[in-house]
Amino acid sequence: MNKQEFKDLFLKLTEFTIPFGKEKMVEKYLPSGYSKDSVGNYYYEIGESETLFTTHLDTFCKKVEKVNHVIDKDDEFIISTDQTTILGGDNKLGCCILIGMIKARVPGTYYFFLGEEPILSGGLWGSGNALDRHPEFFSSFKRCIAFDRRGYGSVVIRQMARMTSSNDFINKLAGELKRFGNIEFDEKSKYGYYTDTAIFMDVIPECTNISAGGFDEHHFTEWVDLNYTYNVYRTALQIKWEELPVARQIGEVRFKKPEQGKFLKKFLIYNTNKTADKLVAYFDKNQAFSLTRELSLGNGVKRLTFSKWLEDFDIDFWVKGNTIYLDEAMTRSISIDEILGKKKRKRK
Repeated sequence: MNKQEFKDLFLKLTEFTIPFGKEKMVEKYLPSGYSKDSVGNYYYEIGESETLFTTHLDTFCKKVEKVNHVIDKDDEFIISTDQTTILGGDNKLGCCILIGMIKARVPGTYYFFLGEEPILSGGLWGSGNALDRHPEFFSSFKRCIAFDRRGYGSVVIRQMARMTSSNDFINKLAGELKRFGNIEFDEKSKYGYYTDTAIFMDVIPECTNISAGGFDEHHFTEWVDLNYTYNVYRTALQIKWEELPVARQIGEVRFKKPEQGKFLKKFLIYNTNKTADKLVAYFDKNQAFSLTRELSLGNGVKRLTFSKWLEDFDIDFWVKGNTIYLDEAMTRSISIDEILGKKKRKRK
């Protein structure tokens, strides 16, 4: 696509706000040859690839409304609205980039998810349901890329207080963005809260989100810089995605055992029942840590990870019923007396 065609596609995709359940309205703008999964998400498989590219078709809204575009008089590629609706750059910018890559036959699997915005679906509806139903399919990928990050120059390395990609991967990708598009890596914005790729961080080693030139998403003041978006798209065509390094180990634990014991001691003082629900409630109440992983491992076992948002610190527990274990093999359970160094006193 040339730059004008790219802009025209964006204007068509954002002609209306698209709430969850109305994504079919923009189906006509997708390239031919898509498939649908059991959830209803659209996807394409091009060539031999271990890279997953994702975006979403819905916007942060409750109903379909006509969008009145406002084109900047000094730069026709700066687009906003008359501020009666959102624009929908989140994530029609990413849709435009992926559509262009599909048309150029860049190897990869491309997913257009339904209901990712939380306003109606609860959030991550399409990706969450797809992952639940087909975990083996998504675990076959080595990297997951979304172009759904606000601003300029962000390449996300950390989401939900956990590392979702490695330094090796991010540094190489940032270097490629600079080499092919003269895009400067903004290291200050590499920490994300929760982007569309975070849901895959326990099955795909390298998960990141790249800035696409959108601003004030979810607000009537939303606007986009398609000059930047188009540059990202042209750059994406040149990157050899399959050659990006894969270094992050899924499920790696970054705590020291003494720290884990100290951490658990606080919990056991608070709650001697040691149930999983109360474990979560305790750490939420104390606010220093957040639950960032809750995996059902079968046989009634859950793996819970608690993380500090801005520190490289995770705590992992394996919980079965009312028993908490410190190791994945579940060879060591912890009692309050063991942690506190006390012996139970016999009643007289």
